[in-house]
Amino acid sequence: MANFKNEKTTSSPLSLNAIFKGLLAALIITVLGSALLGIIYYVTSIGETTLPLTSSILYYISIFAGSVLAARWAGCKGLVHGIGVALLFMLLSWLIGHFLLHTSLTAGVSLQKAVISCLAGAVGGVLGVGFSR
Repeated sequence: MANFKNEKTTSSPLSLNAIFKGLLAALIITVLGSALLGIIYYVTSIGETTLPLTSSILYYISIFAGSVLAARWAGCKGLVHGIGVALLFMLLSWLIGHFLLHTSLTAGVSLQKAVISCLAGAVGGVLGVGFSR
């Protein structure tokens, strides 16, 4: 067996700074993407029937990109950082929707959105750690 010097296998703790930077990046992507989609819908003849699908895609792309960036900045624990970004983004969008826009979601829709958001955050986080090296 190999004799190892006193190596410590502890990794760095959870970086809340990286999670909040990822959340901010996700919010910026959402705002810019919404503006771009608004221009596209206004200028082209794309029907508004596609709006729910494109807004959902933008929502999950924002979580994915924010998770990639958060995990890249943290450099470790991509799964945790990515899911952290996803949960905070979901919470923030629920608060905005509930208190400012007075919308409500059913439990089934909320659960489905939570699962897909956490998957997007987890995959983004794992890829982000891969990009950090």
